[in-house]
Amino acid sequence: MTQELETSASAHRDKLLTTELVPEQILPKVMTTFGLVATYVFIICWITGSSVIASGGWTAIPMWILGILTFLVPAGMAVAELGNLWPGQGGVYIWATRTMGETWGFIGGYLSWIPVILNAASSPAVVVQFLLLAFHAELGLTVSIILQLVILWAVIGLALAKLAANQRVMNTVFIIYGVLTAVIFVSGLVYAVNNGSATPFALRDVMVPDFAGAGFLYGTVLLYLLGVETPYNMGAEFLSVRKSGPKMVILGSAALVVIYLMTTVGTMLALPSDQIDPVTGVIGMLGVAAPKGVMEVAAVVLAGIIFVALVAYQIAYSRLIFVSGLERHLPRIFTHLNPRTRNPVTAVLIQGVLSSLILVGLYSQSSMANVTIFIQGGLSTVWLVSGVFFLFPVIIARKKYADRYANEQFWRIPGGSVGVWVTVIVGTIGTIGGVYYSFAKSWIKDVPDSTWMTWTGGISIGIVALGVAVYVFGRRAAHKTSSEDALAHLAVLDLTKKNETEAV
Repeated sequence: MTQELETSASAHRDKLLTTELVPEQILPKVMTTFGLVATYVFIICWITGSSVIASGGWTAIPMWILGILTFLVPAGMAVAELGNLWPGQGGVYIWATRTMGETWGFIGGYLSWIPVILNAASSPAVVVQFLLLAFHAELGLTVSIILQLVILWAVIGLALAKLAANQRVMNTVFIIYGVLTAVIFVSGLVYAVNNGSATPFALRDVMVPDFAGAGFLYGTVLLYLLGVETPYNMGAEFLSVRKSGPKMVILGSAALVVIYLMTTVGTMLALPSDQIDPVTGVIGMLGVAAPKGVMEVAAVVLAGIIFVALVAYQIAYSRLIFVSGLERHLPRIFTHLNPRTRNPVTAVLIQGVLSSLILVGLYSQSSMANVTIFIQGGLSTVWLVSGVFFLFPVIIARKKYADRYANEQFWRIPGGSVGVWVTVIVGTIGTIGGVYYSFAKSWIKDVPDSTWMTWTGGISIGIVALGVAVYVFGRRAAHKTSSEDALAHLAVLDLTKKNETEAV
């Protein structure tokens, strides 16, 4: 009798969620290991962050290293294990639901999703600033906002194309990203050889992180290392999650570490820390360290890279809205897929609408450069909290699904229980530190901490209020339709072998 009860409980525990079952049947598997590495880098690595970090001087280097060791490594190992344990569409939503329950799954998914709204609201401004740098131009606020909206909706339009087509573009631009990184580093190095380091070098600064004078850098570093879990939102579209997932995390993390360190060092070698623009400095340094015209070309190239990265963002994050529709946290309309491209059209469009509203509302209140950083601070504060939903689930999974760990072969955190606890504790401490330095310490030299906290706190409160509204009203609306009716329209999406071949 006891054995029968245990078998029944195990069967109920392992019953597939809708999001683990439906996407596997209707979405094409097109994402190769190289494509995933490129996507991983585009989602996480924003070398504009090197401009902010470099402004802190050479103490930026130990801050980068500390952020990598206390956050990137633990987060990468945690998501690689969970992604192999549950290789389905939805990533953190599935992991949190399986280990913590449906409500916590929604919260984890929401906190992991909201960054796309804030990032899409701020990044078009970054694209505009690089284009203005390239063409040595200036724009009024109204024209700037209009141009940002045009860029945003161009991104939305491309995100609606076939994933395979976008993947080919990302793969090509990823290589260009590497070339640009090398140009920045080599230019800075040559300048320093001929003129000495523009930012005075001190061995102690490189060896010891200065939390007293530049603690804000830690929060900034963690912001630019966030997003490790995001590619797993598209788990059903991987050619092989278990084969490609760990490789993506390892190779992608190595690539972004190289990009960040090389561009940060190159910027500091060419410009004094107090002259580094917090947004465009990483390219502006080429104005003094490279031949005439290189800076302008590089600015256009980086604007294009950011544009492609925004497309990657829209694609990856739209899958969480699609999952919320499948799991009836949102109405049926959010599960709508384009029959030809298999993209969640409504999900992508609603992301564009929300980002547009935030863009217009916030950029009319302050300078473009400052608001860009304010949004990034608020984004970092909230996004870091989502780490709870892929760190602690590893501990719960090891206990709750011990039979699967005993009987299945997949990548897992080395070191057994000790390795898991060390990973979770270090990652949690890093996360708490990142939240503090993102919320309480201003990232802009001429903005006091009180003003900074007002902005980041306001943005964070707005995010929480939106989440509550989405959960209450979205779930209420979704449950007016039965689960069978909510999925009926997807039954016509019969993914034939021919369609899969064409997608690849």
